[in-house]
Amino acid sequence: MRRLLKFSLPVLLLGGSLVVFLWLEASQVLDQPIEAIEKTWTVTTVSAQRQSLSPTVRLYGRIESPHESHRRTAISADVQQVPVLAGTTVVPGDLLVQLDDRSLQLLLRQREGDLLEIKAQIESEKRRYAADLEALKIEKTLLQLGEKALARAEQLARTQAGSAARVDEAQYAQHAQTLAIANRQRAINDHNPRLAQLRARQQRAKALHDQVRNDLERTAVRALAPGKVTAVHVSPGDRVRAGDQLVDVFDTRLIEVRAQIPNRHLPTLRHGLSAGTDIAATANIEGRVRSLRLDRLAGKIEPGQGGVDAFFSFRGHAIPIELGRTIALTIELPAKAQVIPLPATAIYGANTVYRVINNRLDRVAVQRVGEYDNGEQGSWVLVTGDAIKEGDAVLSHQLPGAVDGLKVASAPTGN
Repeated sequence: MRRLLKFSLPVLLLGGSLVVFLWLEASQVLDQPIEAIEKTWTVTTVSAQRQSLSPTVRLYGRIESPHESHRRTAISADVQQVPVLAGTTVVPGDLLVQLDDRSLQLLLRQREGDLLEIKAQIESEKRRYAADLEALKIEKTLLQLGEKALARAEQLARTQAGSAARVDEAQYAQHAQTLAIANRQRAINDHNPRLAQLRARQQRAKALHDQVRNDLERTAVRALAPGKVTAVHVSPGDRVRAGDQLVDVFDTRLIEVRAQIPNRHLPTLRHGLSAGTDIAATANIEGRVRSLRLDRLAGKIEPGQGGVDAFFSFRGHAIPIELGRTIALTIELPAKAQVIPLPATAIYGANTVYRVINNRLDRVAVQRVGEYDNGEQGSWVLVTGDAIKEGDAVLSHQLPGAVDGLKVASAPTGN
């Protein structure tokens, strides 16, 4: 029995193993191929509608004044008073800086004395001329008498009733009187040149006098227009020389906004200006909407600029605002036909949108022409492009991983 068990146990184990193997082989799960399921993205779209709309452009500009003056001194003097400070509002005639004028007062009196002296010389010359004219008449009469005396002396000498000495005396008197008349005539002829010289001296003296008087007026530096002081460069007691800067002030009636126009909008604005079109703009300043209009374009592009500077003037009354402030401008461009308004979120990159065709994204290149205020929906973008057809469904939001051919399920939102 023990021997039988010894030989039958291995056989039983081997048979059991075979049975288990066959059972496992029969009960194994066969591998099935996995079918790929494409994910569908739910998106919103807007319908492309071509319209005639006025695009807007948002820019940032800087407040400037074409009449910002840097007042300088024209003389050398000491500073007496500076009654204004930076930020002071002034009106025409307000004193900005007072310079010491005592030395100029002394010089002005000297120039006035020179004028009085020359005026007296001119009067003296005129009286001298009048006296010479009267003296010339008398001397001509004396010459006639001398000629008669000479004729009588010669007649008496021929009849031996008179002496030769009397003839010589008469001739001497006649020649002396002739010479006196010549000298008197020369003095009369020199009257106009002498008078011209005196008047030239008078003009020079008057110019020097007026120059001193102008310098004297310049000692009081006053505001020329309603304005605001932006900087004060001197203090009482300072010594200034001609050309030194005193104060900076700008005319508050003449302020404008300088903004840089991108090159893509430049042809439209330039054409509008040349055609006389009123190109309007608005700016929100301290909670109030201000109206502006485009006045002109700059004639020079500075190095490093990406566009041309444009200058906008405020409509209506001047507003109290500081120079150098940066404000946002919204420019309304002339209306453009056949443009498509789209949400700003529909633009990918600089010039790409996606249409939805047969539940697939189709990438399309467009050209931006400006922004558009779509009422309660906010600021939209106006685009043009031949690839977009009327009524096309355009993806209206930013979809991460948007690529050509992506499967989507669209839900239109309208315009």
